Amino acid sequence: MTVPTSLWQTFALHLDAMRPGFVLGPWFTMNAVLEFDRPLDHSALAAAFTELQRRHDVLRTEIVAGPAQYLHPLPTAELEVVDSVELHAEVPVAAPVRLRVADRRLALHLHHLVSDPVTLWTALDELALLYSAQLSGVDVPPPAAQYADYTRNEAELVERQHGAASEWWQNRITDAKACPQPSTTGGADFAYRGELLNADELTSVEQRSQSCRSTPLVTLLAGLAAGMAPYVGPGDALVLNTLLSKRDRPQWQRVLGPCIIPSVLAVPLPTGSLAADVPTIREAVLGCVKYARFPILEVPAPARTPFFEYVPQQWPSGYDFGPSRGTVHAVAGPKDTGLADALAIRLRPSADQVLTGHFSGDGTDWNQPLVAELFAGMRQYLLA
Repeated sequence: MTVPTSLWQTFALHLDAMRPGFVLGPWFTMNAVLEFDRPLDHSALAAAFTELQRRHDVLRTEIVAGPAQYLHPLPTAELEVVDSVELHAEVPVAAPVRLRVADRRLALHLHHLVSDPVTLWTALDELALLYSAQLSGVDVPPPAAQYADYTRNEAELVERQHGAASEWWQNRITDAKACPQPSTTGGADFAYRGELLNADELTSVEQRSQSCRSTPLVTLLAGLAAGMAPYVGPGDALVLNTLLSKRDRPQWQRVLGPCIIPSVLAVPLPTGSLAADVPTIREAVLGCVKYARFPILEVPAPARTPFFEYVPQQWPSGYDFGPSRGTVHAVAGPKDTGLADALAIRLRPSADQVLTGHFSGDGTDWNQPLVAELFAGMRQYLLA
């Protein structure tokens, strides 16, 4: 059985065509490691893992030419009992899930073509329920929806809204241009992490967002625009690529699969204080979100558009696998394989609420010294 790929999956395949191995390689994964207060029953865990795959088509999905998703009729992976687990593990596209256990640690690895951050946590939550059911004999209700339901619904919405969305993006993006390529010398590929805000500073930014009736995403975008402002000409708009969550129906809240959409943000430059800038940027973001269900490759965005993503802290407090209590030990997205794009900025709060920035690029235009200046300008604006 085959079903259409989602907007995210289709775009991801385009990324791989541009940078072979970036997506279809084995390191394009979502990963989590749990640590338990006592050992797990391997037999019950293996049965729960098999049942998890049986219940969710997306965990048996292989992306094939077309593009399309081929749903394997039977589970494609088995529990791996190993001496130790690492945060990252290779996950082949043809069998997009791995589960490894070593002593009191459990590692779940999902290929990013079939998962997003919500999928990671929901899959672990259901795995815990199925494991507990194996021990107690209690039945677990079937899932409310499959990812194929989501992709079909998405395709219908894209077709229905295509005309209005196309007109909106043409009017919004055609005359905008990305932040000009400021470097005249270029540089080497770079990838590094840095602390953007400490816990107290992040709390202050979140409180200021609430006082402006907005969200941290919008406030951080305002800071990013301020940091880039020295490199943007008067009247220019800041155009960014991003990923937007689209779990906007009750049945999508817990469905396994990447309910995300690649989209574009056209952000006006700051003109004053944070309180003055946030409402304008919020309205721009809301417009982009409204028309996000549109093929991103049809959006007339400038070439080499920077990528920006903010993911709030979503780590659950823990999971009960029968009598065993598991807590989150570590989490990571795709492994850096050196296939850098123009510029990517990913912001994540850590477990201790420090806002960490992951910055990467190919050095062609945004080189590392310029990104360090951008980083400092963003901090200065947010803390002013």
